[in-house]
Amino acid sequence: MKNYALIGMLLVLCCSPARPDDKAQSVAAIGTGTFSCEKFNKYDATPNNSSQMGLIVQWAWGFISAYNLRAAFSATYQESDAPSPVTPPDAAGTLGYLRKFCQKNPQSNLTTATLYLIGAAGGIVSSTVELPRT
Repeated sequence: MKNYALIGMLLVLCCSPARPDDKAQSVAAIGTGTFSCEKFNKYDATPNNSSQMGLIVQWAWGFISAYNLRAAFSATYQESDAPSPVTPPDAAGTLGYLRKFCQKNPQSNLTTATLYLIGAAGGIVSSTVELPRT
């Protein structure tokens, strides 16, 4: 059931073409994606952080995978209807993008950073996400 909730959230966030900064959505979320960029920057600066950074990359890959799979849950799904799926970057590329985004936007969060990563990879992203700061 949780997977359907995530897919539903992604459908709301990702289905209409626009720039990510056009509007912000407020959603209920849990997990690594709720980390503020400020918190990410703190973890990133910590010595011996490879385990924590690996978990963040895994979360981002899961989010990108959900973005790519969202059309499969549409009532009118056709394989050719899946809008602009993206290939997730490797671990270094994913972490590098999140790092650069969060350094420039410490008041943002990892969900929004990952949405921008999807947009940069050619995906259709229609909004950012406002999350409580964690």
